[in-house]
Amino acid sequence: MRIFMRRGTAARAVAIGAWLALAAGCRDRGEQPKGDEQIDVGTIARNVELRLYVATDWAWNEEDTLRVTVVNGTDQPLAGAKLNLFVGSPVDVRVDSAAANANSAPRPEMMSSGEGTRVIFSIGTLAPGQSGEFAQAIRTPPAPRPPLSEERDTSTSFPVRAWVTAADQRELAAAQDTIRIRPGSDVVVGGCGGIKDVSVTRYGIGPVRLDMKASDVRTLCPEARDTTWRGQEGMPEKGLAVALAKHPVLLVLSNDRISRIVVDTAGLRTGAGVGVGATLADLRARYAVLCTGQGDGGVALWSPVAPGISFGLDTAATAEWSTRRLPPDSLPEQAKVTSMWVRKGDDTCPPAQQAR
Repeated sequence: MRIFMRRGTAARAVAIGAWLALAAGCRDRGEQPKGDEQIDVGTIARNVELRLYVATDWAWNEEDTLRVTVVNGTDQPLAGAKLNLFVGSPVDVRVDSAAANANSAPRPEMMSSGEGTRVIFSIGTLAPGQSGEFAQAIRTPPAPRPPLSEERDTSTSFPVRAWVTAADQRELAAAQDTIRIRPGSDVVVGGCGGIKDVSVTRYGIGPVRLDMKASDVRTLCPEARDTTWRGQEGMPEKGLAVALAKHPVLLVLSNDRISRIVVDTAGLRTGAGVGVGATLADLRARYAVLCTGQGDGGVALWSPVAPGISFGLDTAATAEWSTRRLPPDSLPEQAKVTSMWVRKGDDTCPPAQQAR
């Protein structure tokens, strides 16, 4: 992955390696695997070192990079191992589109849940004494407004764990650390149009978050304007129209709180780099699993690895689907995303609606 390290910021490294005196004794015996004999995983575990680097100075709504080094201290090649990196919610794990399109290395796997996101890198083969470097770009969440003590994501610290597994899934080495938000790094109140560099996440966009009160939005974004329209069933709906990073966004209100955030113009993107104008082929390239359903009068797509975000497709994909409820892999790759919305609700796929 591409590296985005903050300038002038110290980083701490956490390394755990099982360097046992017994290992030295075993090596002195000169015992080596013969032929196709499998290397003893316990021996490898005593000699594989994992170093996790986490910056010490973080702010809300900020992008930076986690770095991991895996060192093969054994006297045998380390093959088939994987690096697992877990980042606690609601930190957003970013996808490097350049790395995702590269042919030189497989794209990391991603799995998300309410607890956080797990990224799995294929280490490949490390020769004795060789090390592998891995980096993962992430973005911290927008500052909570207002602070709600009952919400899990109002914390100012988020766990990071890394571990290496052998080809047989046994753990070889592990390390952990914490992303800590520094005091006073809240998003400045007083206008949303000038905010720069925001992304669409499962919790909101920039400083605007799901469940935020309309009165707090008006304080945060004085330029917000009331708007009303008729919904799918002809019922009146109301919301607020705002501009985030100069891009128009609709905040749908329910009981005077944001229940959904709608984006229907190009410019804003998810952490995976997908926005309005992207094709279904783009979605398939970035998300391992896609689900389909009805949404806002057309086909809606979502993915368990990108929870809380749905994508609406253009009419090229809706005509036949509306009567047959086709699975995602039957939809045309040229179909385009015409809208995105941040919402609550279930992110799982029915078995018949899964496609890889």
